Amino acid sequence: MELPKFRYNKLSASCNFCDRTRNPHPEFKDEPIVTTRLVVNQKKLEVCINCYCELTDAADASKKPLNLLIEEKINLIRILNKKSNL
Repeated sequence: MELPKFRYNKLSASCNFCDRTRNPHPEFKDEPIVTTRLVVNQKKLEVCINCYCELTDAADASKKPLNLLIEEKINLIRILNKKSNL
């Protein structure tokens, strides 16, 4: 996977993983989050810089490919969403 390009000041930015829309950093609390677009299994995801860094750290620590970790996280979110809708 190539290095992503992060977008700043996108007013409609939101993360598919953590659902943030606002920057959690106290100095930038009035700014939107910094995001990038990732394509996994022909699905476009918008991921914030915080989640992306956590995923790359987990991939390095587990020696698993980043794409595999992203797919696992997507599947886990899908399962949890189904369970919460019951």
